[in-house]
Amino acid sequence: SDGREQRSTAELEGVRQEFLEYFHKSYTLSEKLHEMFTTASAFYEKHERLRHPPIFYLGHTASFYVNKLHLGKYISSRIDPVLEMQMAVGVDEMSWDDWDSNSYVWQSGAEARADEARAAEFLQTVLDFRHDVRLLVDRMIRTQPMEWPIKKDSFWWVIMMGIEHDHIHLETSSVIHRQADISVVQPVGAFPICDRGRFHKSPDSSAARSLPPNRLIPIEHGTTRLGRSWEGTKTYGWDNEFGKESHVDVAAFAASEFLVSNKEFMDFLQADGYKTRRFWSEEGWSWVSDMRPTAPGFWRVGASGEYHLRTLCEEVPMPWDWPVECSHHEAAAFCKYLSEQTGKSLRLPMEDEYLRLRDSVPTDLQDSAHGPSWGKNTPGNVNLAYWASPCPVDTFRSPSGVHDVLGNAWQHCATHIDTLEGFETHPLYDDFTTPTVGEHHSRIMGGSWMSCGAHGATRDGRYGFRRHFYQHAGFRYIESDRQIVNSALPYERDRALCDAFRFHFDDGASPSSSFHRRLAGRCAEVLAAAGRPISESRVMELGCGPGRTVLELARLGASAAHGADRSSKAFQCTAQRLLVPGGRLRWMNHLEGEFVEARELFAAEVGVEDEAAERTQFFQMPDFAAVDTNKFHDYDLVVFAEPGALGSSSDPLKALGNVQGLLKPGGVLALGTQYEWSALGSPLAEGAGSGEEVVARALSKWFEPIAEPTDLEYVRPETERKSQCGTQHLTFWKRRAEPLEGVEADGSAAEAPRASLSEVEQQGQAMYDEELTVGQYLDFHFGPTSSYPSACAARCIAAARDLGVPLGRALEVGGGPGRAAIELSRAFDHVDSGDYSSRFVELGQSLINDGELRWKSLVDRTAGTTEERSVRAEDLKVGGSVTFSKVDAQAMPEELTGYDLVCGFNLIDEVARPKDFLSGVKSRLNPDGLLVLSSPYSWAEEFTSKENWLGGFKYGDNDGPSTYEGIKALLTEHGFVEALPAEEIQFRIDELGNGRKSQQTRAQMTFWRLTGR
Repeated sequence: SDGREQRSTAELEGVRQEFLEYFHKSYTLSEKLHEMFTTASAFYEKHERLRHPPIFYLGHTASFYVNKLHLGKYISSRIDPVLEMQMAVGVDEMSWDDWDSNSYVWQSGAEARADEARAAEFLQTVLDFRHDVRLLVDRMIRTQPMEWPIKKDSFWWVIMMGIEHDHIHLETSSVIHRQADISVVQPVGAFPICDRGRFHKSPDSSAARSLPPNRLIPIEHGTTRLGRSWEGTKTYGWDNEFGKESHVDVAAFAASEFLVSNKEFMDFLQADGYKTRRFWSEEGWSWVSDMRPTAPGFWRVGASGEYHLRTLCEEVPMPWDWPVECSHHEAAAFCKYLSEQTGKSLRLPMEDEYLRLRDSVPTDLQDSAHGPSWGKNTPGNVNLAYWASPCPVDTFRSPSGVHDVLGNAWQHCATHIDTLEGFETHPLYDDFTTPTVGEHHSRIMGGSWMSCGAHGATRDGRYGFRRHFYQHAGFRYIESDRQIVNSALPYERDRALCDAFRFHFDDGASPSSSFHRRLAGRCAEVLAAAGRPISESRVMELGCGPGRTVLELARLGASAAHGADRSSKAFQCTAQRLLVPGGRLRWMNHLEGEFVEARELFAAEVGVEDEAAERTQFFQMPDFAAVDTNKFHDYDLVVFAEPGALGSSSDPLKALGNVQGLLKPGGVLALGTQYEWSALGSPLAEGAGSGEEVVARALSKWFEPIAEPTDLEYVRPETERKSQCGTQHLTFWKRRAEPLEGVEADGSAAEAPRASLSEVEQQGQAMYDEELTVGQYLDFHFGPTSSYPSACAARCIAAARDLGVPLGRALEVGGGPGRAAIELSRAFDHVDSGDYSSRFVELGQSLINDGELRWKSLVDRTAGTTEERSVRAEDLKVGGSVTFSKVDAQAMPEELTGYDLVCGFNLIDEVARPKDFLSGVKSRLNPDGLLVLSSPYSWAEEFTSKENWLGGFKYGDNDGPSTYEGIKALLTEHGFVEALPAEEIQFRIDELGNGRKSQQTRAQMTFWRLTGR
């Protein structure tokens, strides 16, 4: 934007022309860079072992346009889906020894060398692909409606994203090419090398010794700006540049007049800097020890001690007055060396200190559509305005007296990459920033000679690299007594931790709905009623997880709020990241398959003040059945009510038998459970009619009940469509001063718990035949709360009638015990039901043949109580004929054909090859037949390998199609059209007959009609 809300038609067409020229210039520049290779096989060599070979980047920048335009729904068809997928997946240089060994569509370097003709053929395929993409983007730029101002959700922003992404990889590729063997490269006229400098092979030459001293230039105390708004921005930027604008106070410091030159760095080399441990950080020394560098990566040292520098395509005598290009580790080590030599406090600058220097460049005007508009007065060796190499460090002087404020070489920085307050990912590139946030990536500032467009040339560009990674990067040092403070927090990606944080802290718009807040509030009420005000109470929660209940108890005023868990992972994140000044937690909420949404939580959202946080402490307890009561004792309240906490103990009954040791006499135990853990084999369970009775027996020796039990519901989301739900039965117990005489609480349990339904999902279909699990599925189909199979059948019948589909023959695939098939039989003349489980087939057929099914439903696992349940065919009002048979959805028998309806409920995300099922449906249906699918799209590699998912997967930094989109594309290819709008259907699977533990899910139902054959 230029601040004007409107532009004339002529002006808008001028902007369009600027886009067109900018696109073709950047696209051509990338291709010209690759002209430096003299053989086809050079495109396949991994010249930088932590990165892909050049053939990838040649295709990657083109595929980026197609993938983002497709993701943004600006195009519906692709050019080459295989290339677009394979060449989307880059590598993040993790550790220096983390080599990528995956297989790709292109040949390896060895294969390419062995068959140059084949290598040349695939290279031409990629070049042809690039040509087709160029034509596509050119056509879209010429035909899309021009907008002004251009906003982040605009087509034109996507085009800018593609161009600036091209610029990033232009530089990335040039770094890689610079490491290629000199025998496979040649000079390219578009990339001239600077001919200025003090060139000589010897560091002792007069040329090397004639450099001016690198003085320290005072920079006054002042402020600088961090962040900018999406609205009204004058230039393109990546998502990490945007957020709340802040003005930061920066203390005075002194900056080196020049970037550190090759000659200045040579002093470090000659002082045995690479062999001196004290100059290096722990991470840096580990890199040195493993990789054994003896000089910066682009230096070439001859056998006789002569020095050369590798430029893009040549090796030249060392230009001693050019900036040294090195890793962050080498830059930081040099600063420590020079501090020791000079007695001064020297280090790399922080981000805001660099920006104080950058603010002195008055020509950094962000007033063009794509970046600084400098014309012929570019104030630095940047944007390929002068050369395709560094130049002498005294060439470009800023008004502050500091040279090379921007350009010549990126400048390593002491600040870790982090997001700004108010940060939001861009919806079409949500992985640009979040993977780099944290302690492993440090900022680089200012751009290099190869940094083009908005890449490095704008003031607000924010890039981070791993500290061992090479870029065209050098450094300057500053003198300052200011302590370096880095508080960049990574986005947690461990699935279990992410789910735990979501459950504890993602309250949405209603914090009062938080299970943990309600739990803490109820505990405080019971404490008060027992004569123990929370403000005078020491409290402990067992199984605290990330610790939300502990924080809530502290917020309510507990004098000491302690939490304990078997693993410290979750609560350490809370303690070290959230409960600190300016504390935050970051994690990923999982939506569908690999689709995630970044979540940032500030301490203020939880409502825990600093004073309350100081009263909070966490401890690791490997087993709640063996608590060290010498260390943990005299609590007024013990909370043992986190869902699953009691059952996670090695012996829940022993944990209950020992918990009294944590409490003062008169102290309160708040116990919560769904009775989902087994006490079978224990004397306490003998004759018990319920888990509640077992718990009462286990506690009766030391405790008496003091309040009415409370049911507390919770929802623990797993995806956008699926949640684990439950009702914790809260009971409250007062500890006796002495044990009750004549009561023995034997806390031993013999038998391990049987598998629950969630474990079935984890372990696959092999456990379906287990008796109680089969009972759960019969409950799902025929039990008192069953609704989903009937609802699915009813919608199929209604859809068929609405669309005029004959109600002749229907096929349900993956039908389980068959409730939906039976419901369909009321409307259809004949229904076939197929399932891969022989047991389910037998059950369905038995219901039809024998007229009745009986089964046991597990009501309460703790007491082992079950309930006899039954269903009669007569009550179900079976209609036309129904048959059951074993059917593999991926390879159905040929005789299953001639159907007016084929349906599959909760099927496509639970088979190994869902495409085989959908591709085969066409031959099963009559012309104009109806296919109905219903699924929550809960993709899991236990059932379906990722390569076979229909959607919900990521490729590179792109989200693939949603599952709905994937289904639609596949079925359209096979002659189907969407017959009705998609619908949402809720369903619930009870894991216990007491209704206290369930899985609640929202499935999407879609309707597809086979066009007449």
